[in-house]
Amino acid sequence: MRPFFFLKVRKGIDYQVFNPVDNTEYVVNYIGYRILEQCDGTRTPEEISDSVSRDFGLAKPDAVDYVSVFLDEMHRLGMIAWRQEKFDYYRNWRAPSTVFWDITGECNLRCVHCYNFEGKQHENELSTEEVKRALEEMSAFGVKSVSFSGGEPFMRKDMLEIVHHASDLGIGSVGVSTNGILVDRDIARQLTAANLNVQISIDGDNAEIHDMARGVKGAFDGAVRGIKLLLEEGVNASVCTTASKWNVERIPNIIQLMQDLGVKNYRVQGVVPMGRGKMNAGDLRLTPGRMKELVEYLENKKITVSSYNVTLKPPPADPVNFCDSGVCSAASSVCSITPEGNVVPCTYFWGLNGENLRDHTFQWIWENSAVLNYFRSIRLNDIKGLCRDCKWLLVCHGGCKAENYSNGDIFESSRSCWVAEETRQKLFNPVSGQGTGAISKQITSREELITV
Repeated sequence: MRPFFFLKVRKGIDYQVFNPVDNTEYVVNYIGYRILEQCDGTRTPEEISDSVSRDFGLAKPDAVDYVSVFLDEMHRLGMIAWRQEKFDYYRNWRAPSTVFWDITGECNLRCVHCYNFEGKQHENELSTEEVKRALEEMSAFGVKSVSFSGGEPFMRKDMLEIVHHASDLGIGSVGVSTNGILVDRDIARQLTAANLNVQISIDGDNAEIHDMARGVKGAFDGAVRGIKLLLEEGVNASVCTTASKWNVERIPNIIQLMQDLGVKNYRVQGVVPMGRGKMNAGDLRLTPGRMKELVEYLENKKITVSSYNVTLKPPPADPVNFCDSGVCSAASSVCSITPEGNVVPCTYFWGLNGENLRDHTFQWIWENSAVLNYFRSIRLNDIKGLCRDCKWLLVCHGGCKAENYSNGDIFESSRSCWVAEETRQKLFNPVSGQGTGAISKQITSREELITV
């Protein structure tokens, strides 16, 4: 087994690691830092132990124990993944079909489910010229679609200049995801001129529910006003709802509201518990069974939903070849860019140690990034737990890697899939539904320091 460390270490007086899995900053000592440097997906723990023994003058058994305890703790916290095989580099991998770009961290709302828990402008966000240069690199490389988000993208004063530049480059589809509050008549007309696709989020059929989810009073009225302006100006406007315990019963009413407004494209997505979504997961996330009911309802209405709806269809007849790719779209056909210019597998993996657009061209990063190539190397053989034996593994690939990552292990059984949950209930809650007590979760203090 070979460990791979996902995150960045910030070097100062000490060595700090921010873990987006639990929104906690950890401190590692120097030996821990040197161990993490070698968790590159190619070395075994034995090889790392040999290096620690040699570099720090430790007896081999002591070094083995030290490395073992440290790696176990880092894996428990979700900062390290384990695979049996070395990962490969796929430098001739086709260009991504879509790049999702969080163009700024600054936002005028405080949505309870957002992965961006700070909602403020990040340090060293890319300048207008840096963004334009990267767009030119993407266009030359063959990227077909770019979708800007945030934060709130229109908090950037140069947002219209950026989207016009992307459109002028001939990128096939240019989109903006916005909360709609800052959209006025002039912005709507300029978006029409750039032939953009614009998505606005609506999380309730009234101000009480939507504003509660979005954290600011007036958010609902601003979003509806923005939708009306976009449609009046002929912009290709769509709406997305994040389904949660707060609004799931109101989704039929939201659908009716969209029909009344004249919205043609509507979709629903689940909560991925990262950032504020992690902090509020217990209050927000639907149970897998409730999500199944919602998906069945939406499927009947032919409304797109990002979930495990593949399991509503018969499983594939072909046997599973565990050498087949186990990757989702992350780093395969899509990637994401953070406000600072780090290229990561998908939006929810914003905290990973991605290469930066200030240091390399987009094509170089796409072909040479260790993080991106690690994801492309994932095989069905890496999938663990209940998903490994599932009849739908061939098409599901173990589900959304970001959702699994939010629970601490990208290869572990999905906590959102109703097939996995039904299997889990049969195994661990055979009669009472209260569990056997054989499995317990270790709780770690948020202030805990990783030291050995």
